[in-house]
Amino acid sequence: MRISFGPFAFDRESRLLWRDGNEIALPPRVLGVLELLIDRAGQVVARQDLLNGVWKDAFVTDTSLAEAVSFLRQALGDDPQAPRYIQTVHRRGYRFLAPVTEHRGPIPDAATRGLTPDAAARGLTPDEHFAVASQLRAVSATSERVKPSIGWELVPWSVAILCAALAAAALWRLTTRPEPEPVPIARFELRPVTGTFLDRRAPAIAVSADGSTAAWSACDGITAECSLYIRRVDRLDPARLPGSEDAAAPFFSPDGRWVGFFADGKLKKIPTSGGSPAILADASTPGGAAWSPDGRIVFSGAPAGGLSIVADQGGSVTPLTAPRVERGEVRHVHPAWLPSGGLLFTVVASPLADAAGELAVMAPRSRDWKVLRAGVTRAAPAGPGYILLSAGSDLQAATFDERTLTLTGGADSVLASITGGDGISHFAVGGGTLVAVTAPDPAMAMWSDGADAGPLARLSSMTISPDGRRAAGIVADGNGSDVWVAALPSGALTRITYGGSNVSPAWSADSTRIFFATRTVGPYGLASRGVDSRDAAQPIASGQAHVFPASVASDGRIAVTTIATGGHTAAAIVPAGGGVPRVLQVGPFNEAAPAFSPDGQWLAMESDESGRTEIVVRTVADGRRFVVSADGGTRPRWSADGRLLYIASGRRVVRAAMDAAANAVSARETLFDRPGAQIVAVAPAGRVLAAQRPAAAGRAVIALQWLRELRQQLPLPVTAPR
Repeated sequence: MRISFGPFAFDRESRLLWRDGNEIALPPRVLGVLELLIDRAGQVVARQDLLNGVWKDAFVTDTSLAEAVSFLRQALGDDPQAPRYIQTVHRRGYRFLAPVTEHRGPIPDAATRGLTPDAAARGLTPDEHFAVASQLRAVSATSERVKPSIGWELVPWSVAILCAALAAAALWRLTTRPEPEPVPIARFELRPVTGTFLDRRAPAIAVSADGSTAAWSACDGITAECSLYIRRVDRLDPARLPGSEDAAAPFFSPDGRWVGFFADGKLKKIPTSGGSPAILADASTPGGAAWSPDGRIVFSGAPAGGLSIVADQGGSVTPLTAPRVERGEVRHVHPAWLPSGGLLFTVVASPLADAAGELAVMAPRSRDWKVLRAGVTRAAPAGPGYILLSAGSDLQAATFDERTLTLTGGADSVLASITGGDGISHFAVGGGTLVAVTAPDPAMAMWSDGADAGPLARLSSMTISPDGRRAAGIVADGNGSDVWVAALPSGALTRITYGGSNVSPAWSADSTRIFFATRTVGPYGLASRGVDSRDAAQPIASGQAHVFPASVASDGRIAVTTIATGGHTAAAIVPAGGGVPRVLQVGPFNEAAPAFSPDGQWLAMESDESGRTEIVVRTVADGRRFVVSADGGTRPRWSADGRLLYIASGRRVVRAAMDAAANAVSARETLFDRPGAQIVAVAPAGRVLAAQRPAAAGRAVIALQWLRELRQQLPLPVTAPR
């Protein structure tokens, strides 16, 4: 028995596929998948039914089935984004779309069926060719039974009958089986609600698995409060989700009914239709999360830890990965599930925000991972055989073999076709929808008195010397990061370190030396270098854990941030001249950025013990402590006389008057409050250096059916499935 559909015919007995009388060679497994789909044409065939029917007792995964379907689509010339033959039904299986017709007898070849160049040129199906050929043979037989003279007279009639048959067959094909027009590739802008701007604390946007809905975190331009917004791509107006206050780094459930996010030191979820949020786990620092079809959420929620897994109903948290300190790893971030159940994530070996790292992949049911390539910020699967990855401000696509977990070719930039070449800050992909958030214009460094800070805008992790004459900061590139010193107020820059990864600068009490964390191999250790003498860098301390200096007392003690068990950060003190750091307090919370008071008796530091990052002050001698901030705070800095403490709180700088005798704060006042500003540093005299965000609220470009364009730009290597 033979079965025809479109220009194709399939012979059950010989298990051969033909097109226009020509055989198409396919592997047996691929033909088996085709036969099962044809047998149940119009019905959804479950993946497991296909695996059981084609691979029988062989142990294979869904990847083998996906490869077979992809191979079959290539043979049929089918587009999965606008299918004519094989449709993917999300989370269920596949469905054969084309009408099928059964015929008795084998499929004749081109010679037997009498195919003519004219018939082939008209694009007729094998059955239409067969019908025309039969009519030709009938005309030929009639011609043989008449006299030659009469036969010559019948030639014009034979030609007329042939043309009429061809025209009728072509007309029947056009009127009964029209080819569907492919869905056009479309792009349009998604802008935040008026008066808000896209959140820059973490990747701000997410797309549902079917590509129909986008969610993003945006912050109010006046209050700086952030919330989640939801919008379907076929609608114009977004909706704010009440209960999502302080939300960052959103991600969707596989069915699109929930959106997860980080807020208030927790991992949460909320219905996309609206409702109350539910707390799933503790997560003090948003590092990205992904929701699997089997109800597991993998997330990065510690400032210096690995990935963890929690059920989508909450419950106990299971650690999945841990950074390998001996390799310099600090954090694992931005996980993304592969269709097979494996994971992509980024291994970061720097404490700098948005630092590029190594793209790693983990096989299903494994705890080991391997590195695919370096220089990647984050990556995500983008369709069968492809992954998308961001490298700096560039969005790239790479071909990827999920069976072997390897990149199968070079990466190709897709930025120009999506955003027009503006650069991206992050992206999201789901179904056939891609959202690329364009990178904002560079921020300007401004002093609180309105003066332009000029070249200081290049520096990150900036700190101002105790004498107020210079600033130190970091300049990073793809090969590492170095410490630079800027003269104030001119901004003239001088390089202090050369090569490797150098971060976390801190000034000596007399403003003559720079202390910093450095590494070429292994964990970060302490070193220092004179600013004016330009002597060689002197190593101070190294060990089995990272140490990042934050403040130096007048007697040479160094307050550092180090990594405690479980990926938590802890404040510690390194003795003058070096030695083993003494951790001040170990607990299931994070402490960082410790700052010595000028007399060396107090330490101010960040702590999220309350569930939100606040500034606490403790005595070095006996550990007495009290909370200084009232509404969150970071980056504490002391005044030169030690009577005032400056705290960054969002776009504000709060000045707290200290009452040392009562171990309390006597008064708080807002010293600086400017919309769109991010606090960079505070001088001992109270002068504030801020990065002024551009006035634009940011924009995202949504691209529909972009994967079809990617396949043309970066074709997959053709390999036969197992």
